[in-house]
Amino acid sequence: MRPMRVVSPYRPFEPESPAHRRLGPFDWVAALRMLADTVRRSNGCETMALTDEAAHVGGLPAFRRPTAEPRLMLWILEASLGYLRSDAFDRDTVMVSPDNLVLGDLRHHFAGDLGILVRTREKYHNRPILNAVQWWPVASKAALAGFYARALDEARGLHESLIRWGADSESLRILVAPIACGVHRRAGLDVAMIEAVTVLHSIPDRTALDLGTGRRPRFPPVPVIDFKGERKRHMAAFYAALRPSAAGAA
Repeated sequence: MRPMRVVSPYRPFEPESPAHRRLGPFDWVAALRMLADTVRRSNGCETMALTDEAAHVGGLPAFRRPTAEPRLMLWILEASLGYLRSDAFDRDTVMVSPDNLVLGDLRHHFAGDLGILVRTREKYHNRPILNAVQWWPVASKAALAGFYARALDEARGLHESLIRWGADSESLRILVAPIACGVHRRAGLDVAMIEAVTVLHSIPDRTALDLGTGRRPRFPPVPVIDFKGERKRHMAAFYAALRPSAAGAA
């Protein structure tokens, strides 16, 4: 059996969401390289960028193909679909967004035909899916490609506000609703809905404070740390704080 692979979709876009505009310049290529290093240490496998034919990805292995979507949310779905349809998708794959670091083993979460992170608390009723991490088993290649083609079609028809931010997760929500933890038959495939908090934490405020004062931060006991919004400013410092600890000891 071939080892698992992690893929991460990236190409430069002008920021559209208010959070990305507030953030200002961010080194996404450096983020990809930090992600890839933590994946190598924690899971012993490569990270491949999903991108177009021209984007610079810091020397990472890359799956490159022409893309047509001019908006980030639609492009993420298009790039993912291109990989799922391609010969490059030849092993179990975990999709991880570039603004995450991986501290633990991701292999344990493969189940069904597709694994996604969900938030089942009522406060997340309108945005229950987190697209930071997904699990794509190669045995379900045909089903995943068909599902993602439908998701891209759904996303193209969404309201402008969602195409600006959120269409990549809202299109999946439409296809897999109702949301409930466990493996459920949805849209022609078995979807494993995993409570997000068991896998992923956004960097906590206390950890960000520790980074700013030079104290060694606490590392949450989950495999993925997310740096959403303006918390991306702390990603490089958190990554540096991982050393000399073995982020890959899991």
